[in-house]
Order: sequence, then structure tokens, then C-alpha cells
Amino acid sequence: VVDKSLIESNIFEYGMTCLGSLVLLCGICFLSNFAKNYMNGTLASLVGYLAVAGVFFLAWYIRNSYSHLSFMLNLCAHLLVYYITLRLYFFTGNPVIPVKGIVVALLLVTIAIQCYSAIKRNSELMAVVAILLSFATALFTDKTGVTLPLMILTSAFSVFFLIRYGWWRLMLTSMIFVYLSQIIWLLNNPIMGHVFGTPSVDSYNLVSLFACGLIYSLISMIKQKGKFPDSVYSTTILVNGISFTVVLSLVILSCYLNSYVWIFVVISLLCLFYSIVLKYRIKRIFDPAFYAIYSFMALSVAVYGYSKLPDAYWLLALQSLLVLSWALWFRSKIIVVMNTILFSGILGIYLAFYPSVDKVNLAFVITAFISARIINWKKERLTLQTEMIRNTYLIALFFIMLFALYHLVPPQYVALSWTAAAVFYFIISLILKLIKYRWMAIATVLATGFYLFFVDLSHLETGYRVLAFLFLAVISLGASMYFTKKVRKKLHPENE
Repeated sequence: VVDKSLIESNIFEYGMTCLGSLVLLCGICFLSNFAKNYMNGTLASLVGYLAVAGVFFLAWYIRNSYSHLSFMLNLCAHLLVYYITLRLYFFTGNPVIPVKGIVVALLLVTIAIQCYSAIKRNSELMAVVAILLSFATALFTDKTGVTLPLMILTSAFSVFFLIRYGWWRLMLTSMIFVYLSQIIWLLNNPIMGHVFGTPSVDSYNLVSLFACGLIYSLISMIKQKGKFPDSVYSTTILVNGISFTVVLSLVILSCYLNSYVWIFVVISLLCLFYSIVLKYRIKRIFDPAFYAIYSFMALSVAVYGYSKLPDAYWLLALQSLLVLSWALWFRSKIIVVMNTILFSGILGIYLAFYPSVDKVNLAFVITAFISARIINWKKERLTLQTEMIRNTYLIALFFIMLFALYHLVPPQYVALSWTAAAVFYFIISLILKLIKYRWMAIATVLATGFYLFFVDLSHLETGYRVLAFLFLAVISLGASMYFTKKVRKKLHPENE
């Protein structure tokens, strides 16, 4: 049963308090603006500060009797101090203090005092507001030499608050807003009246972006000590990775579209190094796996930028083997799964949209075959519970083998080459004693027969046609006789 009196009490104590505080906040803002119409700027600002002092006093006076109301009034007072100080220079026709640097310094002092108050009250909400005001100040300043360093400093403080007080909501909020601020800055900071969408990019933007990404990446090294949930680690990594990628894409499109290879090489090396550090420093599996995956994705972009498509595909295919080797070292099923998805996607895009290139085809054949063997060989190390990933590589091997041979050899030898591929699968099945390669051999024989009857039969010269049919017949009958004899031995060993 819901206690209606409790609901009513909460509405009046918390809901009405928030509403009243908001109304008071707006009222004093209007009072400050109204005073400017009848007084000079200095007296109007003084009236605003006196009104805020009254709010601070009221909050202090009722601190014991109405704790929540006192907290909200205190928070509103801090916001009002910031607003009135901001209007000393910004968003006004007649600045009270005509020097922007002085007002920015006063705003930072105001934010520092609010942070101190948040620490003293152990209030994460008040600290969140202070962090947001810091990002706002960075954009209001509208100077690269101040804006970008202030964003970096604010990000560092949010991580410090996480380490010291466990304020993970503050950290996530700062992460979202620092990248949002970066986007606003890249769009020429329209908040300050500049033309929206005109890129404002220089080398400092990239440095600032890397610095913020690095700061939030260090969270994986922080020991929790029971101050925040374990899920904060993975959430932070994902939000930081996605946000960093979005902003980096804007930076690349704005300024580095013709010279981005070195940027992704640097990202790849840094992430790869950090994944190794995390592997030996922490026990969580996801963190090092994510940075390894991100490293190889950055390397893929660098490869694309260096070679372009479709030539880059053979490097991307061989890179898949490097990723799989890294997964074995890390014992990471996550890397294996992601690598399989990326390999399948790259192969599908290549087959669907690009002309055939022999070295690319052969690279995909080699990669699919070796990957399937490695996964089967080391599936216990990778803790793979199903055959789905290995089957994916085998299916890819079957189709890309046919595709590669079709484009590699002259048309009159396609059927012969496919038959040779079937022989290869049969031999592999005998050596490794794996039935899946036998099924691949049978499927290849069927595909060859289909190709002979419906394609080659109409245009192939008689000599090549006879050779192809005889070769396929010999292989089919030979395989049938061998496996029939083998099955009989298993069923009737007493006849031997």
C-alpha cells in the first residue's frame, strides 16, 4: 500500500523546494537586469551581489531546520554569483569590467569556491554544476589558449573527484560535456555569435582531444576501493571511445582529410601499448581487449588511408591474423568475436562492391584457412564454447576459394582448379581427421559439377571439356571408394 501522506510530504519538501529555488533564481536574475535599467552597471551588480548574500544568509540560517531547502538555496546562490559575475563583461553592451581576462579569473574563482563547498558538503550535485560551469566558461572565454587548456583541466579534476570521492556520475557528465564542448568549439563556437559550422581547427584542437581522451582512459588504472560500481569501468571506456571517435571524425573531416594516416598510426600504437599495460596491471578482461580492438580499428583506417581500396583489402585481410594472434596472447574471446565480425564485413563489402584483385582474393583465402585452424587448435585457450566462429571462417574459405580460383585461372581451367581445391580439402580432412573439410570437399565437387553442366558445357572446347569431366569423375569416384572402404572397416572390423 502506498503511503499517500509520504508522497505528499516528498512533493512539498523536494518538489516545491526545487520549484521555489528555480523561481527565486530567475527572480534575482531579473532583478539584476532590472537594476541595470535604472542604475549604472556597478551599482546594478552590487544590488545583485547583495541579493545573493541574502540568499546565502537565509540558507545558513535554516540549515538545521530545513536541510534540503538550505542546500537548494545555497546551490542557487552559487549559480547567481556566477551569473552576476559573468554579466560584468559578457553578454552586455556596457561591461562593468572591460578586461575579459579579469572577469574570466573571477569566474574561475567562483567555480573554485563552489567546488570547495561541494567537497565540504560532500555534494556530488554541486560539483557537477561547478564542472558544467567550468565548461561554459571555457566556451565563453573564446580564446584557444584558454578554452582548450581549461577543458583539459576540468576533465582532470573530474577524474580526481572520482579517485578521491567516488563521484562517478560527475565524471561521466564531464566526459559527455567535454566532448560536446569540443564539438561546439570545432563548429566555430556559435555560442559567442560566430558563424555556425565554419570549422575552427588547428593543431591545438587535436592535442586537446588527445589529452582529454588520455585522461579518461587512465580511469581503467584506478583502483575502485568500493567507491563506485564495477560497471563504471566498462561504461567509461565505451562512452569515452565513442565520444572520442565522433569528435576525431569531425577534426579529420575539417582539417586532416588528406593527411590523417599518421594520426591513426599514433592512436593505434598508443592503444596497443596501453592494452599491454592493462593486461599486466588489472584483472578485468574487457579493458585491455577494448583498447586492443580500438588499436586495430585505427590501424585499419591508417591502412585504408595509405593504400586505398581495393588494394588495401589484402593488408586488412592479413591484419586479421595479427588480431587473432593478439587475441591468443590476451586469451580474449571478445577480440576473436570482434575480429570475426570485422573480417566478415570487410569480405562482404569487397565481394559486393569492388572488382576482383588476385592478391586480395589469395589474402582472404590464406587468412580464412589459417584463422579456422588457429581457432580449432586453441579453442580451449580462447574459452570458445561453440563452433560458430570457426564455421564462419570455413564458410568464408569455401566461397572465397571458388571466387579466387574463378578469377585467377583461365576460363578453361576453372573446373579443374575447383576440382583441385576439392582434392585439397579431402587431403586436409585425412591429415587432420576433421569431417568439416570433407563436407567442404563434397560441396566443392557439387559446385564444380554444376559449373561444368551449366556453364562450361556451352562454350568450352571439346578437349578441355573431356579433361575436366574425366578429372572430376576420377576424383569423385576415388573419394567415394576410399570413404566407402573406410566406413566398412568401422562397421565390420572382423572382416579385416
